[in-house]
Amino acid sequence: MSRTLRIEYPGAVYHVQSEGNRGDAIYLDDEDRKTFLRTFQESARRCGWTVYAYALMANHYHLLFQTSRANLVDGMKWLQTAYTQRFNARHRMRGHLFAGRYHAMVVEADNAHYFSTIIDYIHLNPARSGLARRHTFLSGCKWTSLPAWLDAPARRPKWIHPERGLVCFGCTDTEEGRQKYLNHLMGRFEAERMDERSLIPVGHVGPGTVQRGWCYGSSAFRAKLVSELPRLARRKPVTTGVRASEIGEYQAEIIVKNGLKAFGLSEEELLTTPYSHPSKLVIALAVRQSTMVPYAWISNRLHMGIPKSMGTLLHRARKMAETDLKTRAWIERLTA
Repeated sequence: MSRTLRIEYPGAVYHVQSEGNRGDAIYLDDEDRKTFLRTFQESARRCGWTVYAYALMANHYHLLFQTSRANLVDGMKWLQTAYTQRFNARHRMRGHLFAGRYHAMVVEADNAHYFSTIIDYIHLNPARSGLARRHTFLSGCKWTSLPAWLDAPARRPKWIHPERGLVCFGCTDTEEGRQKYLNHLMGRFEAERMDERSLIPVGHVGPGTVQRGWCYGSSAFRAKLVSELPRLARRKPVTTGVRASEIGEYQAEIIVKNGLKAFGLSEEELLTTPYSHPSKLVIALAVRQSTMVPYAWISNRLHMGIPKSMGTLLHRARKMAETDLKTRAWIERLTA
């Protein structure tokens, strides 16, 4: 059986799901869940994704995000590989953590019916699995994006963006608006009784549900994607435009140039500056956090030794950023 095509284009919104190998758990405790969210946040930042919603279940996850560039495959490959490595290292395990390919469904986010439905589906996943009950609903949804949706913007994690979704529900990002969304979700929780058929928006025709298919949207949206498959499909070689790796290198080069200018370094001085010099560490971390270029590119461009040493050097840079406000400000400036 042929594999489902990966559809990629700037501005695409995806509902991504993946489960553990043989149905096994992909999180053994809350520390694993925190590690996954940190890794997801890092992936979103490096790839320029806008995260709308997520739910972490025992043996699978649900993610809803938008790609600013056509980089779903590159970003998901990094996310699942990085988390698997971190999970295995922590638990002294080896081998595959995830089962086969992740499932990525393109969502018609400009249609409020479909976008709001997929958000409800994700936030209601703990209830569907029995983790959340009426009197323990919020605590049962702890490992979803729902708590962030209900938080005030000042307290909300900066990488979670519920604003577009709230608009679909006719809610404002105020205390009253967020309570209105919670009331809506609780009402749906009571009314559905976990019946997926009620998650089909009014007016929906054609194949595709929140769980199955490659596309979740109206017939017109689906027809438009089908007509453009030769251009959007990942497996189909594209002869025009720039390769994804070249785009990443271009963006990384901009960060390096801005960093050299900010620190007053010339290309000649870069050659003789020590590997662990703070200026090099800041530029390297800014590149790493904002692009998908590999260690080899960073080490070669910044003259920081062999690629294998980059993990240690970037770890030192992260520690600097955590403890020094000035370093953090420099990185934010270069990645803005």
